[in-house]
Amino acid sequence: RPEDYWEDPVEVWPENWDSLLLFISLQTQWNIIIGMGGGGRTGLRYEAVYPLLDRAAAGDQKEWDRLFSEIQFMERAVLAIPAK
Repeated sequence: RPEDYWEDPVEVWPENWDSLLLFISLQTQWNIIIGMGGGGRTGLRYEAVYPLLDRAAAGDQKEWDRLFSEIQFMERAVLAIPAK
């Protein structure tokens, strides 16, 4: 039921599920800068991204490249959101 959600549900196309789940699993792997004037995310920690990509792609270079590209796309989208 729509009233059970705190935001409007978002439809995810089946071909995007793998990259979305991978991106969600990286939610604690952000580089954060904290300073006197504030701070914020500067990007994902790629040393945490690569092993997950290796496992998800299971040796398929084309799949690895696709997932990495989609992760970077979502990363840029998050970085474009103004800090609150």
